[in-house]
Amino acid sequence: MKTQIFLILFSILSSAIFAGSNPSILVERAKTLVVNTSGWKSDKVNVQIKEASGTIIMDEVVSNLKNSRSYNLKNLPSGSYTVEISNELKLTVQSFEIEGNFVKTSNDIATLYKPVVNWNNNHLDINLLTLGAKVELNINDDQSNTIFEKKFDTPTVHKRYDFSKLEAGRYTVNIYYAGRTFSKSFTK
Repeated sequence: MKTQIFLILFSILSSAIFAGSNPSILVERAKTLVVNTSGWKSDKVNVQIKEASGTIIMDEVVSNLKNSRSYNLKNLPSGSYTVEISNELKLTVQSFEIEGNFVKTSNDIATLYKPVVNWNNNHLDINLLTLGAKVELNINDDQSNTIFEKKFDTPTVHKRYDFSKLEAGRYTVNIYYAGRTFSKSFTK
């Protein structure tokens, strides 16, 4: 009964958290992007601009109280780029092209929900909205030995693991999902 109540409560909270809209990325004038994050409930968001190769050319944490921020791209050469906007729960990615003095944004926005990992009283709780993507989880000790691994291919992951028999020490949870790695460390 307690587990059912937890799952219902988590589902309601997840829906409320994940229902926020994606940021909008607009071209304001020649080689200028405006990122608007007013639909997100976070105090701060991280904004990264990357080259097509994945090299980060701009990385900044901005206060979400302003809701929008302009980025001057005049020093960037023509080519393909992405802008990634993230908070503690999700990440959105939108590509754009620079051609001379013009910026053309893609209409496709990819959203990835980050795993929520909590360590509490010998229990490790993992919650993740995967939308059906394959997920690999492993836990390593401080010598990088894998002490636990599991694969998932469900739309959501809601798991609690009892590690009361685990030796005292520092551990790292690694979650591989949608071509990215999310890590969180905890000490027992």
